Amino acid sequence: MNILGYLGSMFICGLLMTSLSSPTRAQQVFEGTHPVPPLYPGQTRAPLALKSPRFDVTEFVTTLHRPWALAHMPNGNMIVTEVPGRIRIITTKGLISEPVKGVPAVRAWGSRGLNDIILDPNFETNRKIYFAYLAPPPNMESNNSDKRYQQFAKERLEWNKLSREEKGKKPWGYWRVASATLAKNERSISNVKTIVETTPSRMAFDDDGKLLITTQRKSPMGKPDLKATYGMILRLNTDGSIPDDNPFIGNDEINDMAYVVGLRNSNSLELNPETGDFWVADQGGTAGDEINVIAPGNDYGWPSVSYGRMGGTKPVGLGMATKQGTEQPIYYWSPVSMAPSDMMFYTGDTFPKWKGSLFLTGLSSMHLARLELEGDHITGEERLLDEPGHRLRHVSQDQNGVIYVIEDMPRTRILRITAPVVENE
Repeated sequence: MNILGYLGSMFICGLLMTSLSSPTRAQQVFEGTHPVPPLYPGQTRAPLALKSPRFDVTEFVTTLHRPWALAHMPNGNMIVTEVPGRIRIITTKGLISEPVKGVPAVRAWGSRGLNDIILDPNFETNRKIYFAYLAPPPNMESNNSDKRYQQFAKERLEWNKLSREEKGKKPWGYWRVASATLAKNERSISNVKTIVETTPSRMAFDDDGKLLITTQRKSPMGKPDLKATYGMILRLNTDGSIPDDNPFIGNDEINDMAYVVGLRNSNSLELNPETGDFWVADQGGTAGDEINVIAPGNDYGWPSVSYGRMGGTKPVGLGMATKQGTEQPIYYWSPVSMAPSDMMFYTGDTFPKWKGSLFLTGLSSMHLARLELEGDHITGEERLLDEPGHRLRHVSQDQNGVIYVIEDMPRTRILRITAPVVENE
């Protein structure tokens, strides 16, 4: 059932307040630490899901430096990125390769550098990969080493002191999405080609083989420049050209690459295998993090509307959570942030009771969320791996349904979640 159908049925049952019966009515966002009331039941604060059966968590890899994302290859090996600018291969036994040769220069700092990585849908035959990275300005060298990474961190502190005009004349670097070919021996990449320069977060392929890229627009101030590529999902051919059926082609006010607009920083993008829709989890500033079901041509509201705040108490934009012409999230977190950083619909056989669940890693929330679903509605939420102080960056599953989670801080490691071994009686 879609959102409109759900709203209609709730209204008929008398479960919606009269003041919320119109989905286009402006709704005032509360300030401070007060929760923002939902537009319809079930849009936030789902009941606790039934506690999961026992599972085992082991440290799979502990010696990488700031791993950010990984992709599972058909042979069972994993290809993983390290923020300073390295790609490595990890075997099913946790053996780590030397850095893959051929990676372009990266100017990294903090968690920004070499980030997301995915495989081409035809990877088995064409060996193509796609990765997002921050390239240095011309004439600046980087060997993607930890030493250079540390130096860049110091330089970043000085760069941050520059005025907006000075930063414009002396950019830190250039965000890019590139493609490359991974050698059969998995030791090098070649044919590195820039597909687009933007501010990428996550990537995925649709059923037509088009590349989807979420992009960042963190500032809430002012009217967004939709001719640029910020705060949207781009849809491109793998050579960087624009598909003829993109939804905004012919609209002079919106970039032809745009697939949807009105997002802030969607660090999560995943295809729902049950519905065939793409879902994103969008970071909303201080709370107001959202899950949205993506449909081409939609506007998801940022920065005009939001269930979040900026700087702790200041509402986003006009402080409204609804606006004519924008889409509602199917779920949001308020007043505490989830800070979603990746998501995965579980389809494996290792945990039969988890099939159909949606998993999200959290940064400031410091846990792995498991959401139970009925269609496009969240019916239950469970917190896993909620060890204090541990930021989680990535979640994925291998061909057998074993789950891998990247911990961002304080220890950078890859965790492996498996079913417990049952001893014979």
